[in-house]
Amino acid sequence: MARPVAKDYGTKRQLILDRAAQLFADEGFHRTSVSRVAQACEISKANVYHYYSGKDEILFDILNAYLFGLRDSVFALQDDVKNLLPEDQFAATVTKILLDYQGMDNQHRLQTTVLKHLPVDQQKVLLVYQRDIVRLVSGLIVAIEPRVFENSDEKLRATTMSVFGMLNWYYMWNPNADEQARHKYAAHVCQFCKGGFTGL
Repeated sequence: MARPVAKDYGTKRQLILDRAAQLFADEGFHRTSVSRVAQACEISKANVYHYYSGKDEILFDILNAYLFGLRDSVFALQDDVKNLLPEDQFAATVTKILLDYQGMDNQHRLQTTVLKHLPVDQQKVLLVYQRDIVRLVSGLIVAIEPRVFENSDEKLRATTMSVFGMLNWYYMWNPNADEQARHKYAAHVCQFCKGGFTGL
C-alpha cells in the first residue's frame, strides 16, 4: 500500500525551496549544507531528505519552477497583445518580465550564478526556457525595426542581450522596487530602445 501524502506536503516542500533559495543566494550554493537548509526551515535533516535527495535536486527544482513559470507567463501574454503594434507588444512583454521578476530576486540570482553547477541534462532543460524567452524578445525587436535586424544576426543578438542586461540587473541597484517602479522602469527601457534601435 502506498504511503499517504501528508496534508502539509506541498507547503513544507515550498518552504524548503524558498529557504534554500535564500541561503544559496546569500551564502553560496557550495557553502550551504543540507543541514543548514533544515535549520532554516526548522525541520530535521532527515525531513529534508524525505523531499529531496540532495542540494542539486533542490537547486534544480528552484530554477525549474522559476524559469518554467516565467516562460509560460510571458508567452501567455502574447495572446493578449498580438493585435497591438510591435513596439506596444515589446513594451508589454518587457513590463511583464520585470513584474514577474518581483519577489524572485533569490531565484534570479541563482540562474545567473549557479545554474552551471547542475548536471548537464538538467542545465539543458533550464536553458530551453531561457532561450524561448530570448527568441520571443528577439522576434519583437525584429518586428519593430526589420530593416535594421533582419539581415544581421550578430546585431540582433547583441541588441537582445543588451535589453536583458537592462532588465536582469535591475534588482541589483533597485532591490526594493515595487510594481509602480517596475512599470516606470519598463517604460524607460522601452523609450531608450525605441530611440536606440533606429540608430543602429
